[in-house]
Amino acid sequence: MQFELGDYVPYLLSRAGVSLATNFSRELDQFGITLPMWRVMAALLDEGEQRLGDLARLTAIELSTLSRITATMEVKELVTRRRSGQDARAVLIGLTPEGRRKAEAIVPRALDCESTAVAGMSVEEVQTLKGLLHRLYGNIAGCDPLLDKANF
Repeated sequence: MQFELGDYVPYLLSRAGVSLATNFSRELDQFGITLPMWRVMAALLDEGEQRLGDLARLTAIELSTLSRITATMEVKELVTRRRSGQDARAVLIGLTPEGRRKAEAIVPRALDCESTAVAGMSVEEVQTLKGLLHRLYGNIAGCDPLLDKANF
Protein backbone atom coordinates (compact mmCIF):
# COMPACT_ATOMS: atom_id res chain seq x y z
CA MET A 1 0.00 0.00 0.00
CA GLN A 2 1.32 3.43 -0.91
CA PHE A 3 1.13 6.30 1.55
CA GLU A 4 -0.68 9.40 0.30
CA LEU A 5 -0.98 12.23 2.77
CA GLY A 6 -4.10 13.63 1.09
CA ASP A 7 -5.96 10.37 1.75
CA TYR A 8 -4.56 9.70 5.24
CA VAL A 9 -7.48 9.79 7.72
CA PRO A 10 -5.56 11.35 10.68
CA TYR A 11 -4.30 14.10 8.37
CA LEU A 12 -7.77 14.77 6.96
CA LEU A 13 -9.30 14.89 10.44
CA SER A 14 -6.58 17.17 11.74
CA ARG A 15 -6.84 19.54 8.81
CA ALA A 16 -10.63 19.78 9.13
CA GLY A 17 -10.40 20.12 12.91
CA VAL A 18 -7.81 22.88 12.78
CA SER A 19 -9.87 24.83 10.25
CA LEU A 20 -13.03 24.47 12.32
CA ALA A 21 -11.22 25.42 15.53
CA THR A 22 -9.54 28.44 13.98
CA ASN A 23 -12.77 29.79 12.52
CA PHE A 24 -14.85 29.14 15.64
CA SER A 25 -12.16 30.58 17.93
CA ARG A 26 -12.67 33.93 16.18
CA GLU A 27 -16.33 33.80 17.22
CA LEU A 28 -15.38 32.91 20.78
CA ASP A 29 -12.95 35.85 21.01
CA GLN A 30 -15.99 38.13 21.02
CA PHE A 31 -17.11 36.46 24.26
CA GLY A 32 -13.67 36.52 25.88
CA ILE A 33 -13.35 32.74 26.05
CA THR A 34 -11.10 30.12 24.50
CA LEU A 35 -12.07 26.99 22.58
CA PRO A 36 -11.28 24.70 25.56
CA MET A 37 -13.44 26.93 27.78
CA TRP A 38 -16.26 26.58 25.25
CA ARG A 39 -15.91 22.80 25.32
CA VAL A 40 -16.34 22.92 29.11
CA MET A 41 -19.32 25.28 28.88
CA ALA A 42 -20.98 23.23 26.14
CA ALA A 43 -20.54 19.99 28.10
CA LEU A 44 -21.99 21.57 31.26
CA LEU A 45 -24.86 23.11 29.31
CA ASP A 46 -25.66 19.72 27.76
CA GLU A 47 -25.00 17.43 30.74
CA GLY A 48 -25.35 19.67 33.81
CA GLU A 49 -22.98 19.82 36.79
CA GLN A 50 -20.16 17.27 36.49
CA ARG A 51 -17.35 15.84 38.58
CA LEU A 52 -14.02 17.09 37.25
CA GLY A 53 -13.00 13.59 36.14
CA ASP A 54 -16.25 13.02 34.25
CA LEU A 55 -15.92 16.45 32.65
CA ALA A 56 -12.40 15.54 31.52
CA ARG A 57 -13.79 12.47 29.73
CA LEU A 58 -16.67 14.45 28.17
CA THR A 59 -14.41 17.20 26.86
CA ALA A 60 -11.35 15.03 26.09
CA ILE A 61 -9.22 17.50 28.05
CA GLU A 62 -6.45 16.10 30.27
CA LEU A 63 -7.38 16.36 33.96
CA SER A 64 -4.61 18.71 35.10
CA THR A 65 -5.21 20.98 32.10
CA LEU A 66 -8.94 20.95 32.78
CA SER A 67 -8.33 21.86 36.41
CA ARG A 68 -6.40 24.96 35.33
CA ILE A 69 -9.04 25.88 32.74
CA THR A 70 -11.88 25.62 35.25
CA ALA A 71 -9.90 27.66 37.79
CA THR A 72 -9.59 30.43 35.20
CA MET A 73 -13.27 30.09 34.36
CA GLU A 74 -14.15 30.38 38.04
CA VAL A 75 -12.22 33.68 38.24
CA LYS A 76 -14.20 34.84 35.18
CA GLU A 77 -17.39 33.79 37.03
CA LEU A 78 -18.37 31.33 34.31
CA VAL A 79 -18.31 28.20 36.49
CA THR A 80 -18.46 27.19 40.11
CA ARG A 81 -16.14 24.62 41.61
CA ARG A 82 -17.15 22.93 44.84
CA ARG A 83 -16.46 19.79 46.80
CA SER A 84 -19.00 17.02 46.54
CA GLY A 85 -21.03 16.35 49.68
CA GLN A 86 -20.82 12.62 48.96
CA ASP A 87 -17.08 12.47 48.25
CA ALA A 88 -14.95 15.30 49.64
CA ARG A 89 -12.19 14.41 47.15
CA ALA A 90 -14.46 14.99 44.15
CA VAL A 91 -14.71 18.49 42.67
CA LEU A 92 -18.03 19.38 41.04
CA ILE A 93 -18.09 21.91 38.21
CA GLY A 94 -21.25 23.77 37.21
CA LEU A 95 -22.18 26.78 35.14
CA THR A 96 -22.91 30.05 36.89
CA PRO A 97 -25.90 32.07 35.64
CA GLU A 98 -23.41 34.22 33.65
CA GLY A 99 -21.73 31.09 32.26
CA ARG A 100 -25.11 29.69 31.21
CA ARG A 101 -26.09 33.00 29.59
CA LYS A 102 -22.83 33.11 27.59
CA ALA A 103 -23.06 29.45 26.60
CA GLU A 104 -26.63 29.88 25.39
CA ALA A 105 -25.59 32.97 23.41
CA ILE A 106 -22.77 31.01 21.75
CA VAL A 107 -24.87 27.97 20.78
CA PRO A 108 -26.40 29.60 17.66
CA ARG A 109 -22.92 30.55 16.47
CA ALA A 110 -21.68 27.01 17.11
CA LEU A 111 -24.59 25.62 15.10
CA ASP A 112 -23.86 28.10 12.28
CA CYS A 113 -20.24 26.91 12.26
CA GLU A 114 -21.42 23.31 12.01
CA SER A 115 -23.83 24.24 9.20
CA THR A 116 -21.02 25.88 7.27
CA ALA A 117 -18.84 22.80 7.74
CA VAL A 118 -21.48 20.40 6.43
CA ALA A 119 -22.80 22.65 3.65
CA GLY A 120 -23.77 20.66 0.59
CA MET A 121 -24.22 17.43 2.56
CA SER A 122 -27.61 15.76 2.84
CA VAL A 123 -29.16 15.07 6.24
CA GLU A 124 -28.28 11.39 5.75
CA GLU A 125 -24.66 12.22 4.91
CA VAL A 126 -24.36 14.37 8.05
CA GLN A 127 -25.82 11.56 10.17
CA THR A 128 -23.41 9.09 8.56
CA LEU A 129 -20.46 11.42 9.16
CA LYS A 130 -21.38 11.84 12.82
CA GLY A 131 -21.83 8.10 13.23
CA LEU A 132 -18.47 7.39 11.63
CA LEU A 133 -16.73 9.98 13.82
CA HIS A 134 -18.28 8.41 16.94
CA ARG A 135 -17.11 4.99 15.79
CA LEU A 136 -13.62 6.28 14.96
CA TYR A 137 -13.29 7.83 18.42
CA GLY A 138 -14.53 4.61 20.01
CA ASN A 139 -11.99 2.61 18.05
CA ILE A 140 -9.16 4.87 19.16
CA ALA A 141 -10.29 5.15 22.77
CA GLY A 142 -10.96 1.42 22.92
CA CYS A 143 -7.52 0.35 21.71
CA ASP A 144 -5.55 2.30 24.32
CA PRO A 145 -7.04 3.46 27.65
CA LEU A 146 -4.56 6.35 27.73
CA LEU A 147 -5.99 7.75 24.49
CA ASP A 148 -9.38 8.18 26.18
CA LYS A 149 -7.71 10.86 28.29
CA ALA A 150 -5.82 12.41 25.40
CA ASN A 151 -6.70 15.82 24.06
CA PHE A 152 -8.06 15.08 20.57
